[in-house]
Parts: sequence; C-alpha cells; structure tokens
Amino acid sequence: MKRIALAILALGTAVLPAAEEDLAAELRKELDAIRNDYEVRIEKLEQRIEELEKDADQPPPARESVPPHEHPPAPRPEAERYVEPARETTTDEQPTSEMRRRRDEALESFRSDTESRDYRRSDAERLLDDRIDEILEGYLDITGYFRSGYGRSDAGGPQRAFGLPGVAKYRLGNEAENYGELAFSKTFFSRDAFRGEGQIDGPVAQMNLRLSIFNPYDNFGSGADTEFAAPEIWASVGNVIPGMPEAKFWAGSRFYRRHDIHINDYYFWDMSGGGAGIEDVPFSAGKLALAWIGDGAESAIYDQIGTPDPLNAAGFSKTNIDLRYYDWPLFGGEGELGLTYSRADSGVDSNGVKAENTDGVALSLVRTHTGFLDENSVHKTSLQIGTGPAKTFTSGFDTFSDPTGTYIRPDPNESWRVRATDHWVVKPHECISFGTALVYQYTDFGSNAPEQHWLSGGVRPIWHLNDWASIAFEGGYDWISNSPNGSHGSLAKFTIAPQVSLGDEFFSRPVIRGFVTYAVWNDGMRGVVGGTDYATETSGWSWGVQMESWW
Repeated sequence: MKRIALAILALGTAVLPAAEEDLAAELRKELDAIRNDYEVRIEKLEQRIEELEKDADQPPPARESVPPHEHPPAPRPEAERYVEPARETTTDEQPTSEMRRRRDEALESFRSDTESRDYRRSDAERLLDDRIDEILEGYLDITGYFRSGYGRSDAGGPQRAFGLPGVAKYRLGNEAENYGELAFSKTFFSRDAFRGEGQIDGPVAQMNLRLSIFNPYDNFGSGADTEFAAPEIWASVGNVIPGMPEAKFWAGSRFYRRHDIHINDYYFWDMSGGGAGIEDVPFSAGKLALAWIGDGAESAIYDQIGTPDPLNAAGFSKTNIDLRYYDWPLFGGEGELGLTYSRADSGVDSNGVKAENTDGVALSLVRTHTGFLDENSVHKTSLQIGTGPAKTFTSGFDTFSDPTGTYIRPDPNESWRVRATDHWVVKPHECISFGTALVYQYTDFGSNAPEQHWLSGGVRPIWHLNDWASIAFEGGYDWISNSPNGSHGSLAKFTIAPQVSLGDEFFSRPVIRGFVTYAVWNDGMRGVVGGTDYATETSGWSWGVQMESWW
C-alpha cells in the first residue's frame, strides 16, 4: 500500500504547486529506486524459472553471495516459493513446465506403437502435436486418419478396387472409397497428482473414443450408403499397482496391439474387439499383457460349400484369451510373442440348425527393428501358426463371399493356418524412400473346403523431387491356389502417382496425389475381380485423385 500511495503521489506531481516541487522530486527519486528494485527481482525470477525448465529434477544451485558493499533486497514470499526447493508447495504453485513434463510422460505411457503410422512422425507433425497440446493444455488429445477423393475406370463407371477375393490388395491408387477416423482421448489425474516430486501421485486414467466414416465411390456422397461406426470406446487406469506404475487395467472395445503392413493395408495380427485386460506389466526384459477379448455377429450358416440362405441367420460369438510378452530384445530389435486360445460358438437359425462349436490355439512372433538405416527406417518380420477359430489371428471370424452376400463359415477343429510376413520402410538416399510387403500363407480349411496357398509381394518406391513434390510408384502381385468358390490364379497391379506432401519422407502427410492404375489378372479370376463392371474382363484401368492424412 505504501508503494501504491507513493506512485499516486508521483503521478500527481504535474498539479503540485511550485512550492512542493522539491518534495515531488524526492518522491520521484524513491519511485525510481522501487522500480529498479522490482525489475532486478523479476529478472532473477525469470532466470531461475529457465533453470528449472532445463532440468526440473536437478537441485537448484546455491545462491550467489552478495559482496559486502552491496545490500540485497528484502525477500518476498512470492520469490521464495520458486527459489527455495525445501518449501512445501501446492499443486497451483508447481512450475508449469514441470507439471507439463510429468503429464506428458503419463500420456506417453498410454500410447501404442505397433502400427505402421505410429513408428515415426515428421517434424511438421510433431510441431502440430505440440501446438495442439499448447492450446488444449493437455485437456483433450485429438488424433485422426482421413482419405478422400474420386476416381473413374475404363469400364465407364466409378473407380473399382482391383484385388483377389479374400486377401489384401495393394492400396496406392486402388482405394475406391472415402474413409476417416477421428479419435478423442481424455486423461484424468487425481487431485494431488502433482504435489510430490518425481512420479505422479495417485491413479491416472484415460478414456478413448474413436468414430469412423465409410463412403464408397459407387454411391459417392450419398448419406444412404455412408456408414458411421464407433470402433473404439474404452478406458484404461494405471499407476495403481505398487512398484509397477506403468501397469494398466482396461475395459471396453478397442484396437488391441495391431500389427500391419502399410502398402497393402494388411493387419496380419489384429485382436481388436470388446473385452478387458491388463497390460504393460514389467517382466524380465520386457512387458506382459493378458486380455479377454471377443466378437459377435449374425450370419447364415455356411458349414458346407454351397449357398446359404441369406434371410435365415444364426448368431455367432467368439471368445479369445490373449497372452502377450513384448518389448524384449530380439536380434537387434524388439520382440512380441503371443499365445491365444479361441472358442467359437453358434446359435440356431429359424430352422433349428446349429453350426459346430469349435476351439483352437495360435502362436505369433513379431520382431520390429526401427531406426537402423535412418531415423524413419522400420523392418518388421512375423511368423504365426494357429488352429481352429484361432487361425484367423483376429478376434473375429473368417468370412466367404458369393453372389448372395458374405457369410461366416465356422472353422472346424482340424483346420489350421501358418503365415509369414516381412516388410520394410527405409530411405536409403535423400531422394528415395520405399516400402515393401511380402506375405506367404497356407491354410487347411478342414474337411469342408480345399486347402489354399497365398503368396503376395509388392514395393512402393517414392522419388522425392524436393521437400514437397514426389512421384510414387507401386507394383504388387498376389497369387492364390484356391478360393472358396473354386477360382484360383493371380493378379498384378501397377500405379504411378505424382504427389504433393508436407515433407520428403515415406510417411509425410498430409499428401495430395493424382494416380493412374492398371491391373491384370488371369482367366481363373475372371468374374471375381472388379465387380460386375469387369465380370467378363481380365484387365482394367482406373484414374483419379486422393488426399490422405493422419496426425
């Protein structure tokens, strides 16, 4: 109050009588001294805060001694709260940078990095993440994936995707739909989470919601043919087990530790579904996870090869017990080993017919090696074997299609499958990056279907002209020995796509591209590739434009 009064007196000197000019000068001099003292204090506080932000875990340096001929300013309580570490502070008094650092560490512990687009992010994407975090201050994390465009085909209709039935297709210039996902994550902390030093105190929870939209080009922009879904609604709680703060309990419907190959959008290990479990439990050199997770559907019973009645459906359910051991060293990379028990049950249709109830087990091994050639390089190899309903390596069912629809055919106990995959994403030169795919799969469907071999190989090289312009080429080849409808044969697909993107990396996004695609298949696949527009053809062209982005 004394300083305020002095300031008011100083501001009023313009109206003082001449006789009081000496007093005004003295007040002005005292005000200047107070101002200088205040500025010195502010400068020291700013320097101290910068030191805390550089290394919040290091103790503050000892105060510098004051030379005898200098008189230190009187201490203020506000300053002491920041420069005296022994003083107990409340949540609101913690340095903002320290709270943000600890909060970010907690958020990072909830993130997964098994999918292709999670391995590395461009500098631009990191800057965007930082900007969103700065604006929202950790209140809500928003991520997403979107692709949209339009294409035509030489058959006269809209763009058609070229791929063999029942297996993955190569995706560049071969996606005939708009698709998007928008995901929201909200993290919750206990009231006293930031009171202590080091670890966050109390439980940390996160709730996740993902919405999706799907709209095919053959009914472009039609609300009647646009599908909306919520593939993820789940929550997780961590920091609750003494000595294991990273371990988390979860429940809901989620994408569960999915592994994929990017260029053909193939999720070769995908136990996504509804259920509950515990994950990130430290064990030896890695972590453990255990989940009870499953899926349910309705389908006409497709037990024997033939055409089921599409109007006469039964209910199906599948339950999986999934045990994982991951993030352990394996040949220079990280390993993930999974053991799954699956059981599939069938209800009855209106005729009282019931499919066989079956069970089986699966074993999967994945090795992931990142950053070995350049910062964004990734090499992932997998080997899987499964029996009965576990041979899908998913939480759901194998399905088969015929002209009347798509149906579940329960897997008999004697059925089995073995699969091996390998893919790379590398940038060996500043002007070249590429992604690859290699898949071999053998399936014995049991007594009610022929065995099948599937071989697939592809590569997508990208020539980067500068920091934003590039030309992508993709070639892919698929061969299957048999399909459920008796067809067999191969398909080759080629695409060239000039691109504009935010960066010069393989995964630089957003990207805008034009494309021209050519596909050719043999007579054994006539009528099952490209839909009715290509029912009598063995080759086809498509062209169009597309944007793709994720963050």
